[in-house]
Amino acid sequence: MLWKLREIKFVQNIGRFEKGKSIANATFGVCTLVFGENGWGKSTVADLLRSLTTNNPDIVIGRKTLAGGPEQKAVLRFGDQRAEFGGGKWTGIRPQIAVYDSVFVNENVFSGDVITNDHLKNQYGMVVGEEGVRRVRRIVELDSENRENTNAIRSVETELDGVVRAVGPDGMTRKQFLALQLIADVDAGLEEKEKEVTRASRAKELKGATEPRLLPVPTETEEFRRSAHCTIEGIAEEAAEAVRRHIAKHESKGRGGSMTHESWLEVGASFVDEEECAFCGQPLNDRSLIDSYAEFFSQAYKNLASEVKGKRDTLARYENAEYRNKVQEILRQHDGVYTYWKEAGQIEPPLLEGVQAAVEGMENAARLLDAVFVRKQGNMTEAVAGAEVEGAMTAWGDAREQILRLNYVLEEYLGRIKALKASVDPTELPRLKKELKSLQAAKKRHEKDTVLVITRLESLEKRKKEISEEKATVKRELNELGRAITETLGKTINTYLARLNAGFRIDYREPNYQGKEPAASYQILINDVPVSPRSTSSTLAEASFRNTLSAGDKSTLALALFLAKVNADPALSETIVVLDDPFTSLDNFRRQFTAIEIRKLCGNAAQTIVLSHDKNFLRLLWEKIDQSMIKCIAIQTGAPGMTTIAPYDIEAETQPRHITERMKIEEFVEGETHEPAYIRSRLRTVCEDFYRRGDPGLFHEAASLEEIIRILEGAPMEHPYKGSIESLRDINEYSRGEHHARVEDDPTGDSSAEELRGFCRKVLEITRGM
Repeated sequence: MLWKLREIKFVQNIGRFEKGKSIANATFGVCTLVFGENGWGKSTVADLLRSLTTNNPDIVIGRKTLAGGPEQKAVLRFGDQRAEFGGGKWTGIRPQIAVYDSVFVNENVFSGDVITNDHLKNQYGMVVGEEGVRRVRRIVELDSENRENTNAIRSVETELDGVVRAVGPDGMTRKQFLALQLIADVDAGLEEKEKEVTRASRAKELKGATEPRLLPVPTETEEFRRSAHCTIEGIAEEAAEAVRRHIAKHESKGRGGSMTHESWLEVGASFVDEEECAFCGQPLNDRSLIDSYAEFFSQAYKNLASEVKGKRDTLARYENAEYRNKVQEILRQHDGVYTYWKEAGQIEPPLLEGVQAAVEGMENAARLLDAVFVRKQGNMTEAVAGAEVEGAMTAWGDAREQILRLNYVLEEYLGRIKALKASVDPTELPRLKKELKSLQAAKKRHEKDTVLVITRLESLEKRKKEISEEKATVKRELNELGRAITETLGKTINTYLARLNAGFRIDYREPNYQGKEPAASYQILINDVPVSPRSTSSTLAEASFRNTLSAGDKSTLALALFLAKVNADPALSETIVVLDDPFTSLDNFRRQFTAIEIRKLCGNAAQTIVLSHDKNFLRLLWEKIDQSMIKCIAIQTGAPGMTTIAPYDIEAETQPRHITERMKIEEFVEGETHEPAYIRSRLRTVCEDFYRRGDPGLFHEAASLEEIIRILEGAPMEHPYKGSIESLRDINEYSRGEHHARVEDDPTGDSSAEELRGFCRKVLEITRGM
């Protein structure tokens, strides 16, 4: 996919860009010239693009702005797509970019005066490209794999033998282990077999272990209902009537008490003899009423009374919390029982829900039933009935059902315990242990890690032959690729060196395959005398790259290598070529050659970007390249802590330095003599010119400094010039007198040269990159 850099929209806390923004349509073209003073962000731009194309975020992370904010960000626009850096990584598109800068030279050609083996290895990788590097890495991998292959077979066998010894039963061989079949749901089988082993090992203990108790079952509801509804058969009607009239007569007189009349008469009747009344002691002439008492309070009556009293005694045990205490005692005992059987028998404890509610239900029902039987005691011979009675019976029955439900859960749990006790047999322990080990071995045999080991064992011998064949093929391909590339590349480099009047050429040879990674191999030929590119402390007296080439020659060699490689790339038409100060240490002739080659790149590459601190070199390119292809931008200031990427008029900015106003201010700061009034007036014009050209869409071409300040005050907060308002106000106030009639006692009129220099430095600081 062909992508061209359209705009560097935003950069934050990366290199010199504490915060950087693109303004005023500062867009890149097919050929883009970027001006920036030294140390003002050009190398940061080059590293951003290198990090993006290699997808290596460490390049950006390592360039975090010193004392900058916490988060690094970058937003680059390529056509209608974006590439963004944030959170320590790149997202979006990844265009193909070739970067020539000091990093390229230091990694691939030389560092200082030295060429190391690392330079030659990196250069080889750069020369043969991704295809060649892939083959090199494959050969290294194959060699390593081949060395390990024989040892790996023995290692795998040893590993498998260890597995068999660890998990298999005594006497199991590796062959038997490998033959074990996959068992469906083996984990469930293992879990059950482990339980069987545990039980068998604790058989005697389990058989004598305590079992859980059921909760006490309350009296059946029908028993209460029968007692409440019970009457006494066999009492003569006239006797019963006489006793009832007597009771009613005395009740009507209001002789109440803790004992009912019927109860009192029942007790008294037991003292009746044949001669006198048991109640008043008078002689009995007419015994009809007494006879009625005796018949009324027969043995059947007494049996019923005893039964009713027993029911009330039963209900009292619920009302005074006896039943609750019994239940709680059983549940406390259950805690230990549950723990034991879970650990010893792997039997999970039952889930008893609603015990408290069930007990409270029994206690509430007992209170309701007791009221029923109080009524029954007051009139024993009649059935007690009605809605209140049935409500009490229903409450008792419902509560009792809850107790039965809880006991049902306990009975099921108890049944599992009894079944376990019946099943355990200590004589089965050896067999069960062997079966458990066999199951464990079957599971291990088919686990992923074991299968991988077995598969590796089966494939190692087959792979040994494949390694040998593949290595021979890859090495043959690599040799053919390296030979073709190095022969062509050497010729191309020498062509560039000849055109650059280098005074030397190189003998580019087949790569050096010694060591784990191949390295580029060449010699420098000076007057046809070969000179080694490498030198050591012990060979300082011998001719080498270090002591035979000038700084310009060394830079020429690096540039020739880059141009030869990039122009030989079949994907050049889809590649963005970036050159950061490509003419370093080059004389004027070589600068001219470099400009011509850059012009060629502008026609062949997808896009060419040249970054430079030298306005004159950029002007040279501007004059040589088709004007319709060129865009010029500058890395500037504009506000404290802010870097702007703005349009740049290279033609206007390359006028002779002695006539530029900003140059006059620079000279004054450096100590040259200039009229203070003139310099003070230039403070305004330099600022006005900088901001008008920096964002012509915001400021019209005749905007005064006062207008610029007013416009910035109304500009959005995110505008990159917003932070300069205070500085511009100070400059405007200080230089105002130079554009108005003389004001008496104007303090600026008597300002010192040092104060003027302070304002000059402030202007220079906010107009960098002009």
